[in-house]
This record gives sequence, C-alpha cells and structure tokens, in this order.
Amino acid sequence: MNENSMPLLTQQQKRVSSEKGFSLYREIAVGDGGWGSLLWYEAITGIGSILPGVLGLGFRSLLYRSLFGACGARPYIGRGVVIRNASGIQLGQKMLIDDYSIIDCRRGSTITIGDHTCIGRGSIIAAKGGNITFDSGVNIGTSCRIATQSSIVIGAGALVAAYAYIGPSNHEWDEDTESFIAGKMEKRGGVIIGERSWIGTRATILDGVTIGKGSVVGAHSLVREDVPPRTIVAGCPAKIIGTVSSEEETEE
Repeated sequence: MNENSMPLLTQQQKRVSSEKGFSLYREIAVGDGGWGSLLWYEAITGIGSILPGVLGLGFRSLLYRSLFGACGARPYIGRGVVIRNASGIQLGQKMLIDDYSIIDCRRGSTITIGDHTCIGRGSIIAAKGGNITFDSGVNIGTSCRIATQSSIVIGAGALVAAYAYIGPSNHEWDEDTESFIAGKMEKRGGVIIGERSWIGTRATILDGVTIGKGSVVGAHSLVREDVPPRTIVAGCPAKIIGTVSSEEETEE
C-alpha cells in the first residue's frame, strides 16, 4: 500500500504501517541501543516478566537493574510489567511498579521515578518525546494513564487515585486532510501537580495545567485551568468549591 492510498492515520500509525517491523520494535524496546542490547532486553524481560512469586521478584529486582539508566536499591517490579527504552528511565530507591503496568519511554524522552514511589497495577506511564518526573513518595493508583509529548511533573507525596488521566489535550485540525486523526497533538507546556495534592478517581488533567501544592481534585472532574494551592475543585469542567484547611485551623 503506497502512502497516497493509505487511509487517514496518526503519525504513529503511519510509522507502524511503513517501517520495517524489527527496526521499529528495536527502537521502541531499547531506543538507541543496538541488536546486542535488544537481545539482552529480550532475554531478561522474557524470563523475568512471567516468573511468579518471590522467585520472580528477586530475579527482576536483581537483573532488571542492568536495563535502566539508573536504579536505586531494592526496586519492586511486578509480574508482567512492560519496560520500553529503559536506558531513558531512572528509578529511585525502594519504589514499586505493580503487576502489568507499562513504563514507555520513547527515544529522546526521560522518565524519572523517585524514592518510595508506587505505581499501581495496570497503569501506563508514557513519555513520547517529552519528560515525566515523579518526586519521592508519589502514589499512582490502579489503571491510570499518564502520558505526555512535553512534560509532566508530580510533586512529592502526591496521590493520584485509580483510573485518572493526565496528559495530552486534543488533536489539532489538519487542513490538508480535513481531519483530526492526522493532526498533531496540541502542546500547552505540560502538567505540574504540586506536592501533597490529591487527584480523585477518574479525574482528567489536561496539558497546560498547574495544580498547586496541597490541592484536591474531585472524582470524575475535568481540569482545564490552573488550580491555586490548597484549593478544592470538582466538576466538568472543574470549578473551585472550597479550600483545604491550614494546619493551624485543623488543630483548632
């Protein structure tokens, strides 16, 4: 199928349709690594991802370390976890990536996961030409999707509840094809979530939003605008509905 006869596709679909499979797979799996790096990756993850129990945990904790750009002591990496381009990923100490999660770091991107951070089962962390940073003690719930083509920073001690979506906004309209699917994703400067914030279950945080320190986003909310520190927002779109009490007020 030539390019002119192809249906309307995203840029990723075009690459998958036109490039040779093994070369594209190598780039996704090990970035700029050569065929030797790919063979080592295949051997380690092919065995490690299916090993159950404490044997699998020990195997992954010991041998997966060699794949990452940096890795602190005692990582807990669950069964069935998918790691892509691990050389661009830095892991802190005593952090957890639970079963069947995906950490996808495309070539030219970085993912940094701080000490004592937990990533819940089935969550997807994807840096596609951008950078993702989780500071220490961040807790990402089950089945979240956090993805960017620019940047995402989540501050220390922040809690992101299950099924939350953080990342890209919309496809831009493509005048040549008169479609959205062929258009590029909007980039609005990335997402910043302040330390000790709480993002409720099934909340959506769009690109370009900053959420201040100690704020709360209600469940099922759509956040399109910045949230001041120590503020409670909820709704679709999210609106301010209250403030978080200060420590002094709480003690009183």
